[in-house]
Amino acid sequence: MKSCNVVMMRIVSLEGKEKFVQYQKIFGFGEKTGIDLPGEASGLIYQASNMDPASLATNAFGQNYNCTMVQMAAGYASLINGGSYYEPHVVKEILNDEGSVVKSVSPNLVRETVSESTSNFINNALYQTVSGDGGTAGAAAVAGYEVAGKTGTAQKSVNGKYTQYTYSSFFAMAPMDDPQIAVLVIVDSPKGVHYGSKTAGPGV
Repeated sequence: MKSCNVVMMRIVSLEGKEKFVQYQKIFGFGEKTGIDLPGEASGLIYQASNMDPASLATNAFGQNYNCTMVQMAAGYASLINGGSYYEPHVVKEILNDEGSVVKSVSPNLVRETVSESTSNFINNALYQTVSGDGGTAGAAAVAGYEVAGKTGTAQKSVNGKYTQYTYSSFFAMAPMDDPQIAVLVIVDSPKGVHYGSKTAGPGV
């Protein structure tokens, strides 16, 4: 329900940089997803060999590395669907002018990321973030729907130096107990209030 960078830094200091880098790779950061779109980037992440304590700490709460929105969506989808990481696709099937299926793209399971029990725990936590008393994403609640999600606010850097600008984000999914749709909203350099809970969250 609450965001706390200090907690995330404490967690990674206990697990160590090798384990943290392993988790990033499990969720697909630092490598192309294989989506059927041209020009996909792989993103930039640290390796354990060049990650210092400060970089590990800032990586813990989502800063000082970069990934693509497709990577975020694919990783997040695996986190909420029971732990199955599927290769993302834009096209599900191609039809001819008579409406017959010419080509169908079947789901391609790449790997498992988390256990089903962990996925269920995370889904409930994400639901509390939106619908719980005092959760950071209450602005994203929709009457009649079990919306769940996570806010994000990250400083933008230019030439390795942080600026006053941010990326504000919100990842939503619904319904909580059987996710059918996931939405990622990112606001680039919002004016005024820059927190994801106030900018990207209501945008869902």
